[in-house]
Amino acid sequence: MLPGMKAALNYHPIFVHFPIVLWLAALFFQLLALWRTSDEMQRTTARLLYLGTLAALVTVWSGLSAAKSVPEGDAMRAVGIHETMMLVSTSLAVALCMFAFLARQNFTAQLRKLMLAGLFVLAVLVTIGADRGAQLVYGYGSAVNWTTAQQQK
Repeated sequence: MLPGMKAALNYHPIFVHFPIVLWLAALFFQLLALWRTSDEMQRTTARLLYLGTLAALVTVWSGLSAAKSVPEGDAMRAVGIHETMMLVSTSLAVALCMFAFLARQNFTAQLRKLMLAGLFVLAVLVTIGADRGAQLVYGYGSAVNWTTAQQQK
């Protein structure tokens, strides 16, 4: 029924986009929360951050499993950078989740600015990490079944 899933060498690519999108959306809503001084936007930011972090935990688990299939060499060095950046990103997201939860009753303008700074750093880290993930797929062909691709030509 789902031939793409059947052909997948690992399931990491299924999950990777969720934390990226949710965290970047949280950054956008945090900008709105600060600009509009909106508690509702602040709650939306927190919800997106929580969902993105939950998705990241699943993504990290699938990524650690997928890393075992990468051959030694240049690709494995890129895995190291990708893995480090994404583990740091996920750790920062967990810290931001705790911050959002603890400050939820009293998000002052200063706390909103601090959250914005944290989400901006998170966006930079996840962008660099995602770039290394793209390098693994498009530069090194990781998780691409070259034998099957060649047989289909």
